[in-house]
Amino acid sequence: MKRLLIWGVLIAFVLVSSALGDTLTVLHLNDTHSHLLPYGPKDPSGKGMWGGMARVATLVGMNRATEPNVMLLHAGDLFVGDFMFQKYVGIPELEIMKGLGYDAMALGNHEFDLYPSTLKYVLDQAGFPGGGFPILSANLDCSADPEMAYFVKPYAIKQCGGVKVGIFGLITEFVNSGSNPQPLVALPPLDVAQKWIDTLKIGHGCDVVILLSHLGIDMEKAVAAYTSGIDVIVGGHSHTQLDQPIKIGNTLVLQAGEFAHYLGKLHLIVEGGAVVGYDYQLMPVDQNVPEAPAISGMLAYLAAGVEADPRFGLVFSSPVAQAAIDLDKNFGNGLVMDNPLGNLISDAYRASTGTDIGIHPQGFINQPIWAGPLVGNDIFQAVPYGFDQTSGYGLKLATLETDGMSLMAGFEFAVYNLPYFTDFFLQASNLSFAYNSSKPAGARVDYASITIGGQPINPFGHYTVTVPDGVVPFLAQIPGFSMWNLNITNTFMYTVTRDFMSAHSPVAYYRQGRICDLAALGDPVKGAAALADLGARYRGNGMISRVGLADQLMMKYALVGKHLQYGRQTAARAILLGMNAQLADQAIGGFIDAATAARLQYLNGKLIESMAAGSSFAGKSATDGTDSPSVPQSFALLQNYPNPFNPTTQIDFALPTPSTVVLEVFNVLGQRVRTLVNEPMSAGVHRVEWDGRGDDGYSVASGVYYYRLTAETATATRKMMLTK
Repeated sequence: MKRLLIWGVLIAFVLVSSALGDTLTVLHLNDTHSHLLPYGPKDPSGKGMWGGMARVATLVGMNRATEPNVMLLHAGDLFVGDFMFQKYVGIPELEIMKGLGYDAMALGNHEFDLYPSTLKYVLDQAGFPGGGFPILSANLDCSADPEMAYFVKPYAIKQCGGVKVGIFGLITEFVNSGSNPQPLVALPPLDVAQKWIDTLKIGHGCDVVILLSHLGIDMEKAVAAYTSGIDVIVGGHSHTQLDQPIKIGNTLVLQAGEFAHYLGKLHLIVEGGAVVGYDYQLMPVDQNVPEAPAISGMLAYLAAGVEADPRFGLVFSSPVAQAAIDLDKNFGNGLVMDNPLGNLISDAYRASTGTDIGIHPQGFINQPIWAGPLVGNDIFQAVPYGFDQTSGYGLKLATLETDGMSLMAGFEFAVYNLPYFTDFFLQASNLSFAYNSSKPAGARVDYASITIGGQPINPFGHYTVTVPDGVVPFLAQIPGFSMWNLNITNTFMYTVTRDFMSAHSPVAYYRQGRICDLAALGDPVKGAAALADLGARYRGNGMISRVGLADQLMMKYALVGKHLQYGRQTAARAILLGMNAQLADQAIGGFIDAATAARLQYLNGKLIESMAAGSSFAGKSATDGTDSPSVPQSFALLQNYPNPFNPTTQIDFALPTPSTVVLEVFNVLGQRVRTLVNEPMSAGVHRVEWDGRGDDGYSVASGVYYYRLTAETATATRKMMLTK
């Protein structure tokens, strides 16, 4: 009844708006990734409750029956993500889209995963360009491959009733490094966008200009802000679900999420060659939408063809494992940055190969895995990238050897572009580290936090690593990264993950704090709350086996936060130090995982540093009189900044009382290379600079160094890296 009422309101809106001017309805999808069949949480019959092209067909047909001028657009990444693609490489998808009457599609980066030659073959087999619809990309330089220009055009013009619509496409520059478009090159979108807007708006007199974009939401907002004349950006690439358009100037920015879970619908009122009004909704594509029989029958035929292929077998119909809970793939938020699916996949890699570390990039996880019985395709949809012609599967696993210094450089590279670009972030097994996203890019990782197998990383030690083979070219691009004994195995991301899940079924995985963002501790009060939340996670995932211990820790973190709210830093610090002693005892007793205890002790120390730097260091006055308003309340040696550094770095430390201070720098062999301070100093906060020279005045070699501060009875040591 509710949906009938909504339809009635929309029809009334159309009738009223038609009296005011011309109307245009834009239906749009993006990032469908070969999800022709329903997916997601399953109904009692085992059928996915979201998406499916047969349901999309029904919604498109209903809108065409009720709206006078309807356009249907796709914003790219049609390919890659399902066994349907591994079998048919996208040809049936394009045929179905032709049948649905698509008006245009932008090229996405994954359209080039199998190289331009495959894309041209697929388009040709599907009857493009003459028998298809326009495939658009205005910033794709096709000069080195003129054949591609036969299939791909910069823009298209459509007459919809009384509205002349110009549509141009843009593809993300990420395609140049993240896919295989060579010899084609994607040009910077902002360098060309205004030219094509003017071509359509001025040169062709279009009433409405639509950018069909595969740039991602951040770049789409930038294009809207730095150009003029675009009425609508129908976007993709970042898989962003926008319930309502973002309006920037006169431009509406839309995205409809991913995998056809929603069909976006924008209704425009156009008067005098200008958009004067709009209405928008995301229409759910779910089990409440009936399937179009003709499309449903075609999809059943295609699915049967996949299962008849001996390479794949019953990947749609035969359960292989059970997920006890939903396995999230979202990038972390706050302190805890690992995710359940990344932890599971990287653990599966290491279990398969026996290496010291397993690593899986965030960008190689395509979608979550939902609770319930799992068929092969459910697992493949999570790790679908790559294409092996013999097996029909995706990327293989690779093993390699590297050193600790290279791993440090790799971790820094992984967090360099956060939060704007998360694809290179590393989900990891048998590895833990922390970084601070508020620090400048290139100096974010706390090297003292890195552990492998629970032990501090040895900068000069050798480690074995398992990664998807598609990661290897990126490793070679990281400055300072060395690898040897590279071996491409005969096992695949999909089969290793599938077999691991089958062996551990029913599967339950969690966020564990393997990787933490120390920026969450920058505000000590909020940091205490973040640590309480981490304690709750550890109780839930069994890493703290004694429930009472988890409750005690959470209550103590709450008390720390309360003390900090009232300026009682000394009391808060005392609680945290007491917790560290308690954690050590409980780890010995087996009530908390040893690595988990060590991680909490490390984070407690970081919170104490944050308290010193933000409260005591700043001379924050205490409301209860227990803390001095001008002198640090505790001895502290902070991490040098920047780190890594070249050629100079700063070292800060705090003295609660006047002391004779010795600050020295040592190499990894324990040899002193420089004495920076050896003199009495007053109570307070001090800063010392090291210029990378030894006591002899000569520059020292690049590498890891330790700096040690001794003041009266207190001593602290930290690690830093000099790069040249």
